[in-house]
Amino acid sequence: MRQKFDQETAQSAVAVNQLIAEWGYELDINNGTTITDLLTTDCKYAVGGTVFNDHAGIKQFYAARNERVRTQQKDGVRTQRHSITNQVLSFPDRTHATATFTLVNYSAGGKPPIMDLVGPTIIADVRMAFRREADGLWRIAEFDSTPVFIGNDPFLNASVVKK
Repeated sequence: MRQKFDQETAQSAVAVNQLIAEWGYELDINNGTTITDLLTTDCKYAVGGTVFNDHAGIKQFYAARNERVRTQQKDGVRTQRHSITNQVLSFPDRTHATATFTLVNYSAGGKPPIMDLVGPTIIADVRMAFRREADGLWRIAEFDSTPVFIGNDPFLNASVVKK
C-alpha cells in the first residue's frame, strides 16, 4: 500500500494535508459556518447516518447544530477540538486523492477551559476523497466517518449516533 511520491505528488500531499487541517480548524473555531468553502459543489458529506449531496444541505446541518449549541449548551457555547492521527494519503491520479485517518474529538458545552474532561467524546475512522478543481485548488469531494468509540455526551450523540 506504500505510495511513491514524486515532486508533484509530494506537493499535492502537502496541499491535501493542509486542507484536512483547515477542515478541522473550521469545525473547531467557526463551528462549520464556512465549511462549504472547503468542499466541491457536489460533495457527498455523511454525518450521523445522513448524507448531504450539496452545499445547501451541509449549511443547513451546521446552522441547525449551531442553533442547538446556542439554546442547549452552557453559555450558548460548545468547545471542541478535532485531532487527526494515523493519516494515510493516496493519489490514484493527478486530480484525485483519498485520505484515511483516525479522528479523535474532544468536546463539551461551555467556554474553555473545560474542566474534568474524562476522555474523548468520539473516536472515528474517517475517509475523505479530494478533487483538484479547475482553479488548481484541492477540495473535499467526499467525507464519511465510522464511529469506533463513542463517549457519554448526549449533545454529540444526538448528531452522530444513528437512531
